Amino acid sequence: MIQNYKWFLVTLLISVNLHGQVKLTVNTIPKKVNVKLDGVIIGKSPIKNERIRPGVHKIEIVKAGFAPLTYDLLVNPSQAVHLDFFLNPIYRIKFKTEEKGLVFELNGEHQWDNQFIRLDLEAGDHFLRVFKLNEIIDEQTIHVDEPKKFIYYLQKPVSEE
Repeated sequence: MIQNYKWFLVTLLISVNLHGQVKLTVNTIPKKVNVKLDGVIIGKSPIKNERIRPGVHKIEIVKAGFAPLTYDLLVNPSQAVHLDFFLNPIYRIKFKTEEKGLVFELNGEHQWDNQFIRLDLEAGDHFLRVFKLNEIIDEQTIHVDEPKKFIYYLQKPVSEE
């Protein structure tokens, strides 16, 4: 009798686990990207028919040479969840200036005062601010769509402002 009860519980648990799960499909551009679900690698994209429980989950997409992507996912009980991701490439940018005494700030976070640096930047637009003596003297958008050299020069000398 106890043996039958244990078998019933195991069958019930397996049934609840299988029927309470949702099919997950993940496609990426580029392909063969590491996909993590809640911190555990579930394989390389494309992922097809992975089982996932309803609830809150975190998807992480990682590939060398591309900006990593994190996606919070709320899974409702349903037949299936299909996710498509496009990863932005990262390009090597050489930044050079002949100007002296300037401080550069990119996207409100990265600052430098070197006349030559290399940056690894995600494809897209980036906001550059230029400071002299703690005052903003220039602002512009840098568009990154390939590895390139960016040469900065002031439009007019600081002494004319």
